[in-house]
Amino acid sequence: YFFPHYGEIFPAEKEDEVIEKMNKSHDSVPEATLLVPMVKLDVFDKENMETDYVVSSLEANLHRIKYWKGWLEKNSRQYSIFGSSVHTAREDRNMLSIALGIAAKITLGEKEIKEFLNPLLDRLHEDGLL
Repeated sequence: YFFPHYGEIFPAEKEDEVIEKMNKSHDSVPEATLLVPMVKLDVFDKENMETDYVVSSLEANLHRIKYWKGWLEKNSRQYSIFGSSVHTAREDRNMLSIALGIAAKITLGEKEIKEFLNPLLDRLHEDGLL
């Protein structure tokens, strides 16, 4: 999911209209949030799990989370990532998603956003994070 930060829009009751106009005219925004899957915990909504299974699952996920942390430490500057936070996915409480705050001039429009995000998404994929 990609969420542009449109800034404060006045009047508030015209927010949808203003955002639509910004998108159509390919305005740019200074920041956005990219939400991507981080780890699948696979321990909730199950009963009678073996202790070894739970430990193994949590250790594997801890390893992946630490990999994410290291990746962000090494690559944030290159991809204009200014912060991150972890959230439980709405659709699946076993899934943790990571929200990446991106500070860069981002031109709105489907094609333009894809062009902007492709290097980051390609790198995440190459590094096994997507």
